[in-house]
Amino acid sequence: MKSEKIYQIILMTFFGMLGSVLIGFIFFNTSIFIPSRTNFQFVAAGFIGALFFSLLEYESLREQIFGMVFILILNLIIFTGKAISISYLVRDVFYLGGLFLSIKLYYHFIKRNLKIKYYLRSLALAFIYGLINIVCGSIILFINSDWNFPTTSFIYFLAKYGVLIGFGIGLGIDFYYQNKKYLNSLLIIK
Repeated sequence: MKSEKIYQIILMTFFGMLGSVLIGFIFFNTSIFIPSRTNFQFVAAGFIGALFFSLLEYESLREQIFGMVFILILNLIIFTGKAISISYLVRDVFYLGGLFLSIKLYYHFIKRNLKIKYYLRSLALAFIYGLINIVCGSIILFINSDWNFPTTSFIYFLAKYGVLIGFGIGLGIDFYYQNKKYLNSLLIIK
């Protein structure tokens, strides 16, 4: 039973990330695979968001909190290296916190509204993450840039990435839900 839950977490994470990667690839081509580019968010946020959603679905609150802290620490280590500073910590706490909050709100939304058809539900995550990404990104800029307010082009940038990444994760998760029985039957080892 434990191995079946692990398979489900892996599959849901994979398809959620794949949805985000496909949307990113459609809009930005192969630049989404370059870690030093902003477009890499489609891979990183797609993976992190889908992983957190699968933890919400299959794990307890304790594992969810442990997963969030572990992802935050791992993100700091991978993307900042030895140059960890308070500005990077603020960035990651708000960026990942916004992603986690969006996924949590979306999870509760789809559990309460079961009649909404697959693939339409992903529009809710696009909307939720788009708004929360604007708020969290603006707070990061406000704190890290000597209290300057964000420009409209920066807000548009945050909204665009939030909407597209949220839509991609939602599509991937809906694909998993729709094909869950078939996908799980492929990986059952007897």
